[in-house]
Amino acid sequence: MKNREWHKENIVSIDFDGVLSQYDGWQGEDVTGKPIDGAKEFILSLINSGYKPVVFTTRNPMLISNWLKKFGFPDIEVTNTKYPSLVYIDDRCVKFDGDFSKLVDNLRDYDVYWRKKDYKIFDKLKGSKK
Repeated sequence: MKNREWHKENIVSIDFDGVLSQYDGWQGEDVTGKPIDGAKEFILSLINSGYKPVVFTTRNPMLISNWLKKFGFPDIEVTNTKYPSLVYIDDRCVKFDGDFSKLVDNLRDYDVYWRKKDYKIFDKLKGSKK
């Protein structure tokens, strides 16, 4: 992998849980949800547009490869390594724009779309302007 020319691959890294697969919080390594509506079509659109979708996950990559196959997704790479990518698509992310004061505020407002209740993970974070 040392000689891999990442910049030529047009990689789009896509998280598994909560992005491709329905997710309601961790329930175990082997517990995965069904595909989220439009996920397969999105992957195909990336491929047809010249991008290389790569699934990144904290789970066992073979488990996720089997899930993709089971649900008829194209044969794409799955990894638990963060590759150099054009973009990272994840349900648990906060975009950093170079301003840490904005980052603190963004973290205080952060939550994931699939959480059932209003639960702010970073309520106790100090330094916010709010």
